[in-house]
Amino acid sequence: MNPESFADPQRQHPMGLAGYFVKNLYGLVKSFWPIAAGLALSSEVFNYASWVGLGLLLLVGVSAFIEYRYFKFHLTKEALVVHSGWIQKERMVIPFERIQAVHLHQSAWHQALGLCGLKVDTAGSGGSELDFAALNKQEALDLRALLTGGAREGVNPEQPLAESVEQEEPEPLMQLDTRKLFKVGLTQNHLRNGLIAVGAFFTVLEPLERWWGTWIESLPEWTLLLFAFAWVLLIIPAIILFVFLAVLVSVVSAFIKYYRFRADIQGADLSIESGLFRRNEFRIPLSKVQLLDWKSTWLRRKLSLETLQIHQARAQASGGSQGLGITIPGLEIEQSNLIIQSVFPKWNPSVVEHFQPDSYFRYRLFLFALLPLLPIGLVLGMGWLFWIFAPFWVAFRWVTTQRKFEGYRVTTDGVGVMIESGWWFKRRTLLQWHQLQRVSFHQNRMIEPRGLAHIVLHSAAGSRSIRFIKESDAKRIMDFAAYRIESHVGSWM
Repeated sequence: MNPESFADPQRQHPMGLAGYFVKNLYGLVKSFWPIAAGLALSSEVFNYASWVGLGLLLLVGVSAFIEYRYFKFHLTKEALVVHSGWIQKERMVIPFERIQAVHLHQSAWHQALGLCGLKVDTAGSGGSELDFAALNKQEALDLRALLTGGAREGVNPEQPLAESVEQEEPEPLMQLDTRKLFKVGLTQNHLRNGLIAVGAFFTVLEPLERWWGTWIESLPEWTLLLFAFAWVLLIIPAIILFVFLAVLVSVVSAFIKYYRFRADIQGADLSIESGLFRRNEFRIPLSKVQLLDWKSTWLRRKLSLETLQIHQARAQASGGSQGLGITIPGLEIEQSNLIIQSVFPKWNPSVVEHFQPDSYFRYRLFLFALLPLLPIGLVLGMGWLFWIFAPFWVAFRWVTTQRKFEGYRVTTDGVGVMIESGWWFKRRTLLQWHQLQRVSFHQNRMIEPRGLAHIVLHSAAGSRSIRFIKESDAKRIMDFAAYRIESHVGSWM
C-alpha cells in the first residue's frame, strides 16, 4: 500500500470487525464468568441459557461493529490522529514525540489472512495505548515505519516511504536456537508452572470423579486399606511427577512464547520478534529506553545466561509512572554488552566509582533472617530437635547474608549508574543520570544516628533505591544527579 493515503482518514481492514468481536467477547467472559457459572447451576436459568447466550453474542457483535465502524485514523506532519465513538465522539491526537514504541502482533487468523495487529505505546498523561485490531501487513509495516521515524524527526505523509524513513539492513544481535530455548525453559519458575500443571491435571480428571468414586465404593474393605498404604509409598513418585510436569510446562511455555526469537539493531531502533502461535514484533527506539534491568538465578548464571528487561516510559493518570518492559531471555555476556553500547553508548565501565552499603546493612539482613527461628521453636517445642536445628540455620543464614551483602554494590561512571543486588536471585539495573525525573533522600531513626541514608532514583520507567550508604555519599550523589538533570540539553524521554 502507498503510504501517501495515510494523509486521508481511513478505517482498518474489514476483518478488524472480527478482532473487536473476539476482544469484546473475551473481556465479557473474563469479567463475568463467576456470575455466569453460578447462574448456570440454577435449573431455572439453565433453561434460558441459550437465549441469554444469544443475546450476549448479539450485544457483543453490535458493540464490535460500532467500534470498527466509527474508528478512523490518519497522519499529519506532526501527529497520528484517531477518530472514534458513536454517541460520544472522540478525537485523539498523538504527537510523534510522545510515541514510545510501535508493536506488531499476529495471531493465527492474522497470519492465515496476511494481516497484522498494531499497538502504539505512548507516554502521555493517561499512559494511553492505541490498538489497531487488523491492518494489511504491508500497511502495518508502512505505518510503523512512519510512526517510528516521525517520533524521531517528523515525517511528511505525502512523501514516499523511501524518502521519509531511511531503510537500513538489520544488524544481527541474537537468535534463540532450540538448545538455548531449552535452557531458558529449564531455568523458569518451576514451582508456579508445576502448580499450573497439577491444576490442569485435576481439571482433566474431574469428569471421571463420579465413575472413580463409584468404583472405589464397590471394592472390598481390605483393598481400601491397601490403597491407603499405597498413597504413602506414592509420595516420592508424586514429587518426581510434580517436578517433571513443572519442567515440562516451563520448557513448552518457553517454546511457545520465544519460538524463532530474533533481536536486531535496525538503524536507531531495536527490533524484537518472537512467538509460535502468536507472532509479536516490537520496534523500540533506542533513544526512548529509560533503563535496563537484568535478572538471573544461580542456575542461569551457571549456564552463562541472563534475562534482560528493557523499560520505556509510560505515564499514569495517578501521577506515578510505570515502565513498559520488553523481555529478552537467554542473553550471553557479549550480547548484553552490545545492547549496552547501543542503548547507552557513553557508558564507560573502565572509569567508575563504587559505593558499598555500610556493614549495618549486613547485620540487619542477618537478624531478619533469624526471625523464622521463633515460629519454628514454637512448633518444635524448644526441645532437643530445635537446638540441633538452630545452629545449622544460623550458620546457613550467616553465609547467605554475607553473600547477599557482598553482591550489593553501586557503580557510576558519571554518565550512568548501575545498581547490583541479590545473590541467588541476582539483579542489576543500569540507567542514565540525565533521564532521572528526581532524586529523594530518606532517613529514619535507626540509620540517622549511624550517619547512613537511603536515596531513591525516580525515572519515567520506575524507581530504584540505593540503601544504607554513608550520608555524605548520599548527599554527593544527590548533588551530582541534580547537576546532570539540570545541565542536560535535549529530551529526557
